Amino acid sequence: IFAIVGGRLCDRLGCKTTLVIGLIGSVLTGLIFRTADPWGLTALLLLIGASNGPWSTAGQSILINAVTPARLGLGGALYFLSNTLGNSLGSLCTGLVKTDFTFAEIGIFMSAGMLAVIALALALMPNDAPAPAQTQRLSTWAAYRPLLDRRDVHLLLSLRLTITTFWGMATLALPLLIYRVGGSESLPAYFAAVSLIVASACQLGVGYLNDRIGRAKPLIFSAVGIFLSALGLALFHDSLTGLFVCGAALTGTAWAVSALIPRLINDVAGPQEKNRLVGLGHLTWSASMVTGSLVGGYLIDIDAALPFYLGAALSALGCLGAWSLCRLLDNAGK
Repeated sequence: IFAIVGGRLCDRLGCKTTLVIGLIGSVLTGLIFRTADPWGLTALLLLIGASNGPWSTAGQSILINAVTPARLGLGGALYFLSNTLGNSLGSLCTGLVKTDFTFAEIGIFMSAGMLAVIALALALMPNDAPAPAQTQRLSTWAAYRPLLDRRDVHLLLSLRLTITTFWGMATLALPLLIYRVGGSESLPAYFAAVSLIVASACQLGVGYLNDRIGRAKPLIFSAVGIFLSALGLALFHDSLTGLFVCGAALTGTAWAVSALIPRLINDVAGPQEKNRLVGLGHLTWSASMVTGSLVGGYLIDIDAALPFYLGAALSALGCLGAWSLCRLLDNAGK
């Protein structure tokens, strides 16, 4: 929900200020480990969730504004790769220090580290706050309504909705099935490491191809890869090898599509619409992840193959949406 707010904050205050607002919320993450009060914990989680919207929206908006369209494929790949590798590095550091420090002490380090990041952002990032005469004092609905009436926006959001809903189901189902089939608590961690390597290679590869040959082929081939991975997981959900191979392929192709989203947003949105379309896209992504997780958790208790059969149907719709969007943009000369 606050991704929508983040889009308007970028328009009104600038991306730098909006990013800092989001980063301030990240400081609260370390305080989670300092409280055992359910109400206090709930309040912290709500504030952290609210800050994530401006942080994500401003980060992608800064990327789109800073990188030329001809380099946005690789730029988007590096942006999402930094997130993937950052999460991996953070998990590794936590695992190494957990034997010597309590969670409360680790939380203090986390908050102090985020304060240092905020100081760097304030000192190093250029100020992009718009002049008062450049800002439009519109209501949130009035600002977003023109986007919601456009077919290219519908296609972009449908691409995010279908593929991300499946990805939400897969992120819940894959570790659980790998543990069930392999009977080892360490196997999901090994799968995470393997899929991270595959995702990194796919992100960089598809970003490079996007800049060299255009958006259509990398996007459509990645979407088709998600569809084929879903079918493979549906058929081989009881095979450890099948789960590893098809699951890693799914991770790589899903992250490849995500790496192409900033370029698509830049192509679809006008000069004054980019921040709002980023916010709208992130709202769709978040809602899809929540929906996918809930649906996947329900279906996997009925039949382990059901989340992946449904995912194949959703990704087929995603392939159709990707093809239609690329065709529409090509016809419009964007």
